[in-house]
Amino acid sequence: MTLWSTASVGKERKFLELYTLRVISKTPQTGYDIIKDIEGKTDGKWVPSKGMVYPLLDEMEEKGLIKIQEVGERSKKIYKITEKGQKELNSVKEKHEEIQKRFETFRKLFFETFLPPEEREFAELFHKLRKKVIESPDKERTMKLLHQFVEELP
Repeated sequence: MTLWSTASVGKERKFLELYTLRVISKTPQTGYDIIKDIEGKTDGKWVPSKGMVYPLLDEMEEKGLIKIQEVGERSKKIYKITEKGQKELNSVKEKHEEIQKRFETFRKLFFETFLPPEEREFAELFHKLRKKVIESPDKERTMKLLHQFVEELP
């Protein structure tokens, strides 16, 4: 018996579905657009195959999460989010907020369990920094200062 599992069976596909829903909620996309977007954001380290993306889009359409907005050139399907899909996305965002609150409760225990001593201080500092940015009344200025600071690090 393994105490802790990092198996990703099914998790990649579920994450791909969630990410696809979020991307399509911003602007209608084709399957090819989604593949290229992920390839760019992962620096080519993960490029979902057409055999993964297109069946997923069909499944999402069957579930009523997305629908075909139009068929473009060369019969490319352009997908957009449905009201049901938007509700699902909002539900996931709410769950994320709950998870964040729970993580806050167990943060120090988590850091002590999973991080080597030299990384714990950094993790705590990063946590405090994240909280400051989120609560900042002037996020734009705060982010600018952080970017400047990072550039000045040796």
